[in-house]
Amino acid sequence: ETMRSSLVRRLVAAGFFALIGPAGAVTLGQSNTFQDGTTNNWTSGAVNPVPPVNVASGGPAGAADRYLLLSSTGGAGAGSRLVAFAGPAWSGDYLSSGVSQIDMDLRNLGNTDLVLRLLFGGPANSSALSTDGVLLPAGGGWLHVSFSVLPGALTGLPLLALTDVTQLRLFHSSTAVSPGDAIAAQLGVDNVTAVPEPATVGLLGAGLAALLALPKLRTGRRHASAFPARPRQPVKPSNQEPKTMHAAPLTMRFSTLAFAVLGLAGPAWAQQDVLPPIVQGDIAIGLRALATGLSAPDYGISAPGDASRLFVIEQNGLLRVFQNGSLLAAPALDLQSRVSPPLVVTNANDERGFLGLAFHPGFNTVGNAGFGTLYTYTSELIGAGTAPTYAAPNGASQGYKNVVAEWKVNPLNASQIDPTSRRELVSFGKNANNHNGGTLAFGPDGYMYLALGDGGNARDVGPSHIEPTGNAQNLSTPLGKMLRFDPLNPAVTAGSTDAISANGQYRIPTSNPFQAAGQVPEIYAYGFRNPYRFSFDRPDLGGTGDLILADVGQGTVEEIDRVTLGGNYGWRIKEGDFLFDITTGLVGPRSPGAPLGLIDPIKGTLSTLEYDHGDGISITGGFVYRGTALPQLLGKYVFGDLALTRLGTGVRIDGRMFYADLATGEIKEFLLPQFAGGRLPDGLTVHGFGQDAGGELYAMVTNTASNGTGGIVYQITAAVPEPATWASLLLGGLMLMVHRRAVPRLTSL
Repeated sequence: ETMRSSLVRRLVAAGFFALIGPAGAVTLGQSNTFQDGTTNNWTSGAVNPVPPVNVASGGPAGAADRYLLLSSTGGAGAGSRLVAFAGPAWSGDYLSSGVSQIDMDLRNLGNTDLVLRLLFGGPANSSALSTDGVLLPAGGGWLHVSFSVLPGALTGLPLLALTDVTQLRLFHSSTAVSPGDAIAAQLGVDNVTAVPEPATVGLLGAGLAALLALPKLRTGRRHASAFPARPRQPVKPSNQEPKTMHAAPLTMRFSTLAFAVLGLAGPAWAQQDVLPPIVQGDIAIGLRALATGLSAPDYGISAPGDASRLFVIEQNGLLRVFQNGSLLAAPALDLQSRVSPPLVVTNANDERGFLGLAFHPGFNTVGNAGFGTLYTYTSELIGAGTAPTYAAPNGASQGYKNVVAEWKVNPLNASQIDPTSRRELVSFGKNANNHNGGTLAFGPDGYMYLALGDGGNARDVGPSHIEPTGNAQNLSTPLGKMLRFDPLNPAVTAGSTDAISANGQYRIPTSNPFQAAGQVPEIYAYGFRNPYRFSFDRPDLGGTGDLILADVGQGTVEEIDRVTLGGNYGWRIKEGDFLFDITTGLVGPRSPGAPLGLIDPIKGTLSTLEYDHGDGISITGGFVYRGTALPQLLGKYVFGDLALTRLGTGVRIDGRMFYADLATGEIKEFLLPQFAGGRLPDGLTVHGFGQDAGGELYAMVTNTASNGTGGIVYQITAAVPEPATWASLLLGGLMLMVHRRAVPRLTSL
């Protein structure tokens, strides 16, 4: 009781300080939305002749959203180089106030790409400048960005400048120097917010939850910095799932309350503890590195009937081949010039690039129309004088397109793709850079399936999002959908009864469920946010044929779905089996089974296949295991999460690997005994998985951007103890031998 009382006093004191802040400091949670019709003391620069304009419509939240338009003429003076300058409302002591980052929505409305950095100006010409710039392509959509205020993410004199901020400047600079480049620009700015530092959140939010859970603390690892690497004992999850937020455990309710009190219930922050933590399971695996020094591998698959090769995608545009476990020196296909740009190879958070690969089921069957045929899914620029098959909704600007293309293998070398054989099937214009989906795969029915994100930005809102429903719920756009079609050239499938697509490049199954006027006939299912990875449980290896999809959540819940014909999977009405609040970007009450007609994540006998952002930030879907090397894993769904930790610099680290029981609905974390602390080393993030012809699985990880060399392809194998364990076993064996020699033998009577 004494300990509990002392902790209460500390938490209350910390919470009070966080709420009021020191005198003269910028206010936590302070935000400029520009909805009042004024410029809120923002200016386009001290000597810039072009004033800011409050635009009456067209912000990141849609047509009714106001935003601020700032301009720079590109003149020679230092002031004209500034794209934006914030007034006295943003001055103060940032270090004492506990601010960790400044969030804002930005859009480049000019004709030149911008690399924006934030400068915090202090007294005596001191300044602190963002080390990492944010790329805003010309003509792109709204992008939600974060500028870290933590000293480690800044250059210059951050400590001096941040103790007395007198000006906040946002300007174009290709390198981390001030004052930046003279450039003519028009920049949309909206929803500027001061975000509290994680330590404040952890103390008041997680601390209160832990206090209320005493003496039985929850044992799942929620954040790497809060729980040092150490073995965890499995925790048996409860069979009871709360029906609403009011029925949830006290730890969840008080944690949510603490976040709300601090003003954290906004799109810049994720909810935690709305679901039980993921616990360690009893399945240990080893990870055998097949190749290191790659960039950002994100998917792997074998061609039907080919047990010797695994084809692996690198996000930067290379298709690599592993033959009998060894990486071939020459790539099978080089698409780097197609995907970069738009892919920014120096940005580890860019979601574009080379994303998907599928081999036709008849790839190795001589005489089949699909013999030697494969397909790619890539992000590419829109060529001059051309237009995507499906334009971005609302006539929104389009910075690039996502493309499905057909290729033929080199008939003289099965490890090479003929670069001249490309045929473009279908493309989708994009306004925002994120939510591209990424997987295309053939189902047991022989048709190709392709999952598309909702169009990007956040909350399914923005210039290219249809209101009032959002794209994912609107059947007039392919965005936020699972599509199904026959990708072969209709000329070679003349006997098919399926209709030919409007562009004449593929066929659309007559059994697709949405064929009415105004509906996209390729749609198979809908209501997805960003279905980055999905796979079929392979019938040829004894699987069910089910389509299992991992849908990336907004700010709270990551989910795993079983996709069926015509199904509506809820986004943006729901996130997981929670109701979604479009205003805050967070979830409200838990609502399994309601509203009617929406399909929740897979529910088993014990739980539901979903988890909150205390266990990760972005689900990376994988495969149902149908191999032979790990019998205890047979029939389990293997997947991961991109990262557990988001640093103040925007860098994401500490990917995780999980397995799910599709029958019980339980998710557990793999044991990784070969690594210290039982987790991936070196901050590796989990970008994708691969499956070979025999059903064995591979993990694709990296800790660098797609121009780096931190990528690794791991084969998932039986567990290998870490070196310390081997040493302990050897030492123990030696001690046992010495002990036996030292003890006199007993002779029989």
